[in-house]
Amino acid sequence: MRTVLPMACAILVLAGCGHDPGPGNAHAAFASFQQALRQKDEAACRALLTQESAAVLADMPWDRVASQPALEVLGARTEGHEYRVQVADPAAGGKQAEFVVVREHGKLVVDLVASAALTAEIREASGSKEELAPRELTPADHDRIRQWELAQPRR
Repeated sequence: MRTVLPMACAILVLAGCGHDPGPGNAHAAFASFQQALRQKDEAACRALLTQESAAVLADMPWDRVASQPALEVLGARTEGHEYRVQVADPAAGGKQAEFVVVREHGKLVVDLVASAALTAEIREASGSKEELAPRELTPADHDRIRQWELAQPRR
């Protein structure tokens, strides 16, 4: 027991001293995506995006993106199970933004959907109103109702 405790402490200390290569790898993944985007290489872009994000490539304004100056990567950091790559846009006066990079199928890819959600603002039209529409109850609805009834104390 005496030799196990010092060895376990040494392993924990050594593990804590290691440098996390994740942010650097996320930076490299984003840089590769930006390069493929500027070269109008749809296949390379698709490989560097999440499956959900690859759908936006169909509507990508390739010429406009290629004509604008490249985003300046300021750094990257770990945020939970994903990475955030901080960038500055020289075309917008240095305005800063973040892109989300995640691991999908074992490799780091850019998640444009999650990136857009970071800055999305919900705006309602001036004439919009909330409306509740009746619908048929599903079997799942009936199950939830029954579970709620069974959870109530006896009277």
